[in-house]
Amino acid sequence: MAWRMTGRWINSCSCKALCPCFLGPAEPDQGWCSGADVYEIQEGESDGVSLAGCKVADALDLPGDFFSGNGTARLYIDEAASPEQRRELEAIFSGKKGGVWEAFASAVAKWLPAQVTKIAVQGGDNPSATVGSVGQVTLQPIKMEDGRPTKVVNAPALGAFQVESMDLASGKGTRWADPEMRRWESGGHAAMTTFNWSA
Repeated sequence: MAWRMTGRWINSCSCKALCPCFLGPAEPDQGWCSGADVYEIQEGESDGVSLAGCKVADALDLPGDFFSGNGTARLYIDEAASPEQRRELEAIFSGKKGGVWEAFASAVAKWLPAQVTKIAVQGGDNPSATVGSVGQVTLQPIKMEDGRPTKVVNAPALGAFQVESMDLASGKGTRWADPEMRRWESGGHAAMTTFNWSA
């Protein structure tokens, strides 16, 4: 069951400015929330299978906020992953192998079948990711006058994901159009951080 991974995480959702779920139970801007995350794994392994270089995305539709649960979710795994890597990644990110993703899975009432598709991640000052034909996550980092990133630190939701802080960004330009899920565009919220997870 053992696994570990480090890498970069970018996120955007349908809410404006700052996702209110960062601070605990909340009322989303539109009464519902949809979000997407992309994970670029730099190093990692699961039960002897290397996960280095793999990319995974998820989309989550919620009828309310994250803490109320009852969501519908789907995993997207990059087509470059081997069958063994896909098996391990799907088990980890659906919460079946414990760790941080077990808590995420508690918000999901319905898992749609995972999809294998091309996931392309661009770095630089304005990171972005394209997930097949269904999604585009675009970030424009929010910075202070001296160039330092604007951060959310020690928020309750971050603790659930075992990260201390996330750098805030504008997610305008982000869109999601999986035909089996709610179509949405970012109201403005986006964030990014690094992760170091294991179970």
